Amino acid sequence: MSNYYKQTKQETIIYTIMWTVLFLSPLVSYFFQYEDTAKDLEWVRHSLFDSWVNLLAFLIVFLIHNYLLAPILVKQKRVKAYLIACLALVSVFQLAECAHRPNGQPLISSTDMRVPPPRPPRGAPPVDKHDVTMFIIVVMMIGANLGVKAHFQSEEEKKHLAKLKEQSLKQELEYLRYQINPHFIMNTLNNIHALVDIDPEQAKDSIVDMSRMMRYLLYESDRHCVSLNNAITFLKKYLNLMKLRYMDTVNINLDVPSSCSEDVALVPLVFIPFVENAFKHGVGIGKPSTIDISIKQKDGRLLFHCRNTKSHAKHEYGGVGLNNVTKRLELIYGSDYSLDINDEDDSYDVLLDLPAKCPEDFKPSTAPDNNNA
Repeated sequence: MSNYYKQTKQETIIYTIMWTVLFLSPLVSYFFQYEDTAKDLEWVRHSLFDSWVNLLAFLIVFLIHNYLLAPILVKQKRVKAYLIACLALVSVFQLAECAHRPNGQPLISSTDMRVPPPRPPRGAPPVDKHDVTMFIIVVMMIGANLGVKAHFQSEEEKKHLAKLKEQSLKQELEYLRYQINPHFIMNTLNNIHALVDIDPEQAKDSIVDMSRMMRYLLYESDRHCVSLNNAITFLKKYLNLMKLRYMDTVNINLDVPSSCSEDVALVPLVFIPFVENAFKHGVGIGKPSTIDISIKQKDGRLLFHCRNTKSHAKHEYGGVGLNNVTKRLELIYGSDYSLDINDEDDSYDVLLDLPAKCPEDFKPSTAPDNNNA
């Protein structure tokens, strides 16, 4: 059921209950107020008829406003047309009330419930207290109806905007994720290509590792969140592949938990762009380099730290992978993360602080066999 029809149904239920109570209230009041005699019952029937006629007039005004006039303002935003139409409706209602002002006497006397005092005849002045009271009631009824209508319309617009925002977020995340994966694959294939001439056997082994990493990219990175265990396993395979390329020219220090609860989850591939940059811009061929990587849990947070020495070659840090992962962090975690980058002359330092659980509306994936990941 669409939001529009759901909103209309809820409004109809509210209005039906309200008008049912209003039409029953005179009957309940008179039932408890008068004795059960033929004279009283005759007077009660007359009184109820007058009360229901008045309520019927208000009901007609309500229906005209609710289904014809209110949508002009709430749906079409035509303020001037709405005000003119409401003024015409209230004027017709007031003229009808004055033209059909009852002869005789009021229904209930303040001194004797059964002996009504004289009542102004039909030729009374065109406006009196009764007319003013009716005017105030009809204006308040229109205002209340407009308020309810505006409330439901506002809720409908909020739900619609939230749905559009959610769809936009999913599309942007998919776009950024598909940008990261080819970028990562391109760099890894370049590493394997460089290894073929150095050690063909190790190149074959690295292709096997690459296939396992591709399995991870295929089954894990397409999900909102992955377990920290799987993220660490993937990181280790990536580092092993990079060690094959750089041999003894780089010293890699990895400090990660030996095992983590499956409840600890994070965005897929969030660490890899920072590690890629550490190798790409911090390691020079034939020159000793150091890369220190650590992942820690503290007070419900994940702390990722990556520090690398800089090569003498001048590089501009960043690139597609790093820019995309930053956008993904902003889209998914909002303000509940921090990324500190310290770019020194001889080192590059990254500290990422994340929640240890996926944000609301994001759930961790079911972990596959890590031996095959």
